[in-house]
Amino acid sequence: MKKRNLPMLIFFLAAFGIFFWASSTRPKVMVLHSYDQDYIWTTEVNVGLERVFSGQSWIKLKSYYMKTKQSKDQSYLRRAGIAAKRAIDNFHPDILIVIDDPAQKLVAMDYVNDPQMSIIFAGVNGGIEAYGYQGAKNVTGIFERKPIAALVETLQVLHRHNPAHKNSSELIRVKFLADDGHSAHRDADFLAGADWGNIRYMGSTHVASFADWQEAVRQIEGTDYLLVGAYRKLTNKQESEKFIGPKEVIRWTRDNSHVPMIGMNVFCSEDGTMLSVGISPYEQGEYAASTALKIIREQISAGDIPLEIPQQYIVAMRKSILDKRGVQMPKIYEAFSRAANYYYD
Repeated sequence: MKKRNLPMLIFFLAAFGIFFWASSTRPKVMVLHSYDQDYIWTTEVNVGLERVFSGQSWIKLKSYYMKTKQSKDQSYLRRAGIAAKRAIDNFHPDILIVIDDPAQKLVAMDYVNDPQMSIIFAGVNGGIEAYGYQGAKNVTGIFERKPIAALVETLQVLHRHNPAHKNSSELIRVKFLADDGHSAHRDADFLAGADWGNIRYMGSTHVASFADWQEAVRQIEGTDYLLVGAYRKLTNKQESEKFIGPKEVIRWTRDNSHVPMIGMNVFCSEDGTMLSVGISPYEQGEYAASTALKIIREQISAGDIPLEIPQQYIVAMRKSILDKRGVQMPKIYEAFSRAANYYYD
C-alpha cells in the first residue's frame, strides 16, 4: 500500500468507527402496540407519537404490532405475547412504550422493575394493579378514561334536541352494551364507579357473539340511550373464532335499536353511530413520546413521573343519522367534529 493512501484509510476507518459508535449508543425506544397498525385507534395514536418523535433522528425507534384483535383464541394470544417478547429481547430497548391493555397483560408486566428498561403505558382502561405497575420503579404512563363529564354534557344537549324526549323532565338513562373482551370489562368497571351527575347509569351488558348482541338489542328496555364502544370482538356463533365486521355490527344495531346509539370512542361514528364522544388518541401518543424524551434527556426514573389522566376528548358526528332521527345539535358540535376531521355526512 502506498503511504499517501494511508491517511485516507485511517480517515475512513475512523469515520466508520465514529458512525458505528454513534449508532450503537443511540437511545432505543420500542413502541409495542396491542393491535394492528390499520386499526383506526392505533393509526391515530401513531399520529400523536409521530408529532413528537418526528425529527428526533438521535433516537433509534422501532414499532411492533401484536394484532390481538385478530383472534380471541388463547393459544393465539399466548403466541403473540411470546413473539413480542422475542422482538423486545432482540432489540434491547431503553424505553418500552406499551399501547392498550392486551400488550400490558401479555408482555409488558414481565419487565416490571427491569433496571435496563423504562416502561411507559398508554391506553390502559382500568387500573394498573393487575399488571404489577403499582409502585414499580420503572413504570409510568397515561390512562385511557372515558370522558364522563363531556359525555354527560353531550347527552344533556342531545336530550334537549331529541324530538322523542322534547317534553321529558325525567333523568336521562343510559346503558352500556359491549363485547366480552378484556378492555370492555375494564371500561365497564370504570363506568360503574364514575360520577354521572344527573344521568342515570343503568349498568352494562356483555356478550360474546353477534347473535347474543342482536338479542340484547332487541330486549333493551328502561333506557334512553345505548352506549357502545367495544364491539370488535363479537364472534359468529357458527365460527367461534371469526369476528364480525364493526360496521356490520353498528349498521344492524342502528337499524334495529329503538333507542339511539352513542359511541364512546370517536371511531364509532366512522362505523356508523350518529354521535360519539371519546378521549383523544393523539394525546395518548403525544404524552407517551414526550415522556420518553423526558426520561432520556433528564436521566430520571419512570417511576418518579406521576401517572397521567387524559385531559383531551373529541366529538364525532354522522349527519345523515342525526337527520334521520330529527336531531339538530348546536353548530359548535359540528365545528368541533369538523376541526378534528370526525364529521361524516
